[in-house]
Amino acid sequence: ETTATTDTPATTETPATTEAPATTEAPATTEVPATTEVPATTEVPATTEAPATTEAPATTEAPATTAAPETTTETVTEQPLTNAYYSFFKNKEYIKLIGRSRFIGSAIVVDWTAAGIEFEYQGSGDLKIEIEKSGSSNSVGLLATVDGKDYSFSADGTGTATYTVASKLPEGTHHVLIRRKTMVYDNTNGIMLQMKGVQMIGSFLPKPADNTYKVAFIGDSITCGVGLSGTNGLATYAVDLCTRESFDYDICCISGIGVYRSTATHNKTENTMTKYYPYFNYYRNTTLVYRPDRKADLVVVNLNTNDNNSKHGASEEDELPYKETLKTFISEIRSAHGKNVNIVWIVGMMITPDRPVNQWLNDVFTELGGESAGLYQIVVDTNTSGSSGHPDQESHLAVSQALSEFIREKGLLELPND
Repeated sequence: ETTATTDTPATTETPATTEAPATTEAPATTEVPATTEVPATTEVPATTEAPATTEAPATTEAPATTAAPETTTETVTEQPLTNAYYSFFKNKEYIKLIGRSRFIGSAIVVDWTAAGIEFEYQGSGDLKIEIEKSGSSNSVGLLATVDGKDYSFSADGTGTATYTVASKLPEGTHHVLIRRKTMVYDNTNGIMLQMKGVQMIGSFLPKPADNTYKVAFIGDSITCGVGLSGTNGLATYAVDLCTRESFDYDICCISGIGVYRSTATHNKTENTMTKYYPYFNYYRNTTLVYRPDRKADLVVVNLNTNDNNSKHGASEEDELPYKETLKTFISEIRSAHGKNVNIVWIVGMMITPDRPVNQWLNDVFTELGGESAGLYQIVVDTNTSGSSGHPDQESHLAVSQALSEFIREKGLLELPND
C-alpha cells in the first residue's frame, strides 16, 4: 500500500515495514481529492477487494455439518430410548399438585379424597408409578386419566410397590392425571399414600398451568363420596363442579365428622372438624400445620349432618357449644385462606333444612354479619337414595349445578355466563 490512490486489495496490503512511514503514507493533498479518492468502480470492485473464496470461505469457517452434532446430542439426552425412573422430588418443577396434596420429604403425600398429581411428558410405551402406602392396610382406589382415557387401579397392603398406569402408549405428548378415590380414614386408622416417581420412556414437559380460581371444600362422608358406587370421591358434587367450571380445588373431608358433634366412631365431641382442619393431616402428623401454597378464592362447607345424627341427636344443651365451636371453625378457615374469603355452607343435602342445628348455623351467620360479611347459605333438596342412606349421583350433580348458579348469582367469582 504505497499511495492513497492505489488502495490495494487485502491480498497485497501487508508487511508493516512496507506499509507506512507517515511521510509516504499520507500528505493530505495527495490522499483525498474527492474525484480521485473513491470512485466506486475503482475503489472496491468486489472481485478484487475480498473474494469470498480467499477471505473466509463459509465451508472452511463453520460448515453446517460441524455445528449440528451438538443439537443431536442434547435431544438424545432429553429423550431416552429406554425406560428410566424419574423421581417426583427431583423433577418437582414439572409436577402440578392436585387437591390437598404436598411434597413431604422426597415424595408427594396424597392422603385426602380427590388429591393427586398432574403432568405432561413426551414419550411412548408403558407408564408406571411408584407408590408407598402406610397406616391402614385397606386398599386405596386410584384413577389415572391419560390423554382423556380412564385407567382404574388400587394400591393394596402397605409398603412400596410399582403399578402400571397405562400400556403401549404411542409416541407423542401425553397428559396424565392421577387422583385418589378413597377417603383419608377407615374408621380406625388413617390410610396414607405417597407418590414417589414414575418409570417411562420419555421426558417431562412444562408443568400444567393453574386454573384461574381455586375452591376449598370441607365436608363429611357426603363430600368423601360415600353412597356413590360404594365410595367414590371423584364422583361428588365438589369434583363435578370443579371439572365443569375449570377450578383447582382443595378437599378436606372425613366420614362421620361434625362441627361440634361427630359420630360415635370419632368419640362424639372429642374429635370434630375443628380438631383436624388446622393440620395438613392429623392422622399422619399431629403437629404439621396446614398452610396452603395457594389460598382458596372461595370455601364451600357441607357439614351438620353428623351434628344432627340420629345416634345422639342435637339437643338444646348442644346449642351454645355448637355456636361457639362454629365461630372458632370459621376463624380457622379464614386463618388458612384469608380473613375475607367468602364461605358458602350447603344446607339440606342429607338432613332437612328445618333441623335445629341448621337454625343454629343461621343464627351464627346472622350474628357475624351474614352475606355482607361473606357468609352464605345455599339450601338444596334432601336426598338419601344412595347406598348407606346417602345422597345419590343425581343429587350430587344437582347440587353441583346449583352451586354454579349460586356463585354466579351472588357474584362470588367472575365466571362466564353458561
